[in-house]
Amino acid sequence: MRPAADNQGTRLTVADDGPCVPEQVRREVFGRFVRGDHSRSRAAGGNGLGLAIVEAVVTAHGGQIMMNSRPGHTQFTVHFPPASCDSEDR
Repeated sequence: MRPAADNQGTRLTVADDGPCVPEQVRREVFGRFVRGDHSRSRAAGGNGLGLAIVEAVVTAHGGQIMMNSRPGHTQFTVHFPPASCDSEDR
């Protein structure tokens, strides 16, 4: 993970060097119960909710999440806009 903050907001990048996200899953990768590896049983793998939860939390805070995936490299980037500082919040 590499967090970065500046006047453009905060960006968090998570990268993986495993297999890429399959082409047929990319459009729905942030959907509920979407799993990239259907060969694993649910007993050993996840339920396909992780990225859906991440997207919901990021969106609720005014941010965006993007994915870039190719064989040997998958990267998720979360961007949050700059926080507003009102004097009442201090």
